[in-house]
Amino acid sequence: MPQFYVINNPLAGSGRHQEKISKIKSQLTFASWQDTTFAGQATRFAKKLAKDLPDVPSENVILAIGGDGTLNEVLNGLLKFKRHNPIPIAYIPNGSGNDFARAAQLGDANESLSRLAKIRSSQLLTVGKIVGDAPKKQTRYFVNNLGIGFDAAVVSQTNHDKWKARLNKFGLGSLSYLFSVLKVFANQNSFPVTINSGDDYLNFPRVFLLTLTNQAYFGGGIALLPEAKLTTYGLDLVIAEKMSFVEFLGMFLALKKNGGHLKFKKVHHLKMSQNATIHVRDIQPGQADGEELGNGSYDFQLTFEHYPFWI
Repeated sequence: MPQFYVINNPLAGSGRHQEKISKIKSQLTFASWQDTTFAGQATRFAKKLAKDLPDVPSENVILAIGGDGTLNEVLNGLLKFKRHNPIPIAYIPNGSGNDFARAAQLGDANESLSRLAKIRSSQLLTVGKIVGDAPKKQTRYFVNNLGIGFDAAVVSQTNHDKWKARLNKFGLGSLSYLFSVLKVFANQNSFPVTINSGDDYLNFPRVFLLTLTNQAYFGGGIALLPEAKLTTYGLDLVIAEKMSFVEFLGMFLALKKNGGHLKFKKVHHLKMSQNATIHVRDIQPGQADGEELGNGSYDFQLTFEHYPFWI
């Protein structure tokens, strides 16, 4: 049996899941349990575990409990300390959007807890990595997606919207993303993007959404790229050019129709190569797995690699 080192975000899902946490504690045998109290603390906890636990083949597993942002923090913490034997990540979704759980078909918190008892080995999933200005100099990993422009503005609007907490109380957290979409669209300006990927040099002068994705979903279940899978070794890029509200509404409605939005003339889908570069010459918001990167310009190199997940 694995030794679970738990990192739990008690504020995930607006803190409405205490009964689930009590059940997890009563049914799960764990080596340690750490609750976060502020943003970024999960990264610190994970980095310390990566540093302190012996770098040898073992049954140690880091269990993240929370939303996609908590999972992102744990991933980044573990990868801040280089190991020959990376520690697998397990996950119990307890947030609002839960896009990773949806893509990995983990089910809800209760189903994910039951699955843990049946897993015997980790599997390798692809994680993306950016190095450069985003918007300040940094290295950042992501397992779901990284967005600049419209989707990042929606994430920011949703995270700071009083309705998110209210909807979470009724298990309707995903609706908060939909409300934010309409609020953000009118204020989102276009911006120029330059991409170097393999032999391709591409210039898009009027982008309003740029999303690097590792899986099908973003924004609490919106099917951005239905064909994308966490196990595929590679990353995809979806770009949408500035469009009228009528065009946007048509594209948004097509998101629910198995990728119909990808047929729109102003929507582009690209397979990204290792060491591709992306340059955004404008001040824009950014997000990685629902975690805000802040506002700024972007100039970074993109790579991808495998990491073990206990799912």
